[in-house]
Amino acid sequence: MFLIYGVLLSIPQSGTVSNKIAYIAAQQSMLSLANIIGYLIFGILLLVSVQATHARLKSTSSYLLNFATAFGLIWVVLMMCSGMMALVGLNTMVNLFSQGSPHAETVFYVYTTVVNGLGGGIELVGGMWVLMLSVYGLKTAQLSKLLNLFGVVVGLVGVLTLIQALPELKDAFGLSQILWFICMGFALLKTPAGNKQ
Repeated sequence: MFLIYGVLLSIPQSGTVSNKIAYIAAQQSMLSLANIIGYLIFGILLLVSVQATHARLKSTSSYLLNFATAFGLIWVVLMMCSGMMALVGLNTMVNLFSQGSPHAETVFYVYTTVVNGLGGGIELVGGMWVLMLSVYGLKTAQLSKLLNLFGVVVGLVGVLTLIQALPELKDAFGLSQILWFICMGFALLKTPAGNKQ
């Protein structure tokens, strides 16, 4: 989604809503692909990641790990819902626009508010998953301390996206979490189950 929205597409930030919808209609296929990859495929892979991480780090029964995993599973549901709403909302908006209906603008506002609200405008749920997982990792001395501390920072940035006056935090969370996912993946592959670093 970063590549598609940041490089291939440039939805006008100024101008009339009608101009924005016209641009969206012209790029509907690319936007639909971005929503499928960024929400639905990511949601499926996130579910695998949440379950695998829980199973891999569970050395003893832990409310903290269960708490983290609950946030991870909620995040999966939000991603899947966002993706399906994005696809249906996009199609509805473009169809109304092509018919010249004034309701297309209403759908634009509802669509952007609901999809952004559930799927990334605030990263509280994803941030809580990373934060709680990292706190659990520090508490149980699983994986490297540096990775867990990095996870705490990434998670806190996600939680701080509640401050809507600082939209840069959303980008910071997204980019830092990609790096965290990569580091976590390598750490889980490298360390045998049950071992501590």
